Order: sequence, then C-alpha cells, then structure tokens
Amino acid sequence: MHSIAIRELRNNPASLTHSLEQNEYVFITKHGKPIGVAVPLTDENLCIGLTKATALQAWRNGDISLGKMAELLKMDKRDLRHLLSIMNLPMIDYPADEVSAEIDFLLQDATA
Repeated sequence: MHSIAIRELRNNPASLTHSLEQNEYVFITKHGKPIGVAVPLTDENLCIGLTKATALQAWRNGDISLGKMAELLKMDKRDLRHLLSIMNLPMIDYPADEVSAEIDFLLQDATA
C-alpha cells in the first residue's frame, strides 16, 4: 500500500502513475487523511470489480483483516474463506510464525 498527498500528486503526478504501473493501489490523502484510492485498471480488477479487487489487494498486503474484508464485500466470513481458497490465497490473517507459535502453545497446554 502506498499513499500520496494531494500536494505531491499535483507537483509530481509520475509518483502515482509509477505505483499504478506496478499494480499497486494508492491512497490519496489530504492533510494526512485518506480521501480516495487509485486502483490500477488491470483486466483482473475490471473483471472482478474494483471494490473486490481493492479489498483483495489490501488483504494480500495485510492492510485489512478478514472481518473488514467481509464487511467491504458484504459477505459472511465462511463464504469469504471459500472465495479465498478458490483464489489460492491465505484464509487467516495471522503471520505464519504467529500461527505456529499459537499451535505450539496449545499443544504444550494440552499435554500439561
């Protein structure tokens, strides 16, 4: 995720186009607060819809939780997990090392 201030956009529009060419979405900010988002117009984004594409990219980047993504897409978490599995994307929003540590902790607790 990248953000660009309106002033920077006005003075250096290439900074926005560079990010879009790299298939990154960009938050546009005013006084440090997001006011919009620029999304690359790729075939994938147009095919699945911009809201879904933006939410999926935010998920891939770790910028939103599963719950927030479900809310944006107006889906329940079960259906969303199914969609993510079809797209071969992770269905949990924890880093792998945290999941492993949690499993280890639970296994230790179960044997104690």
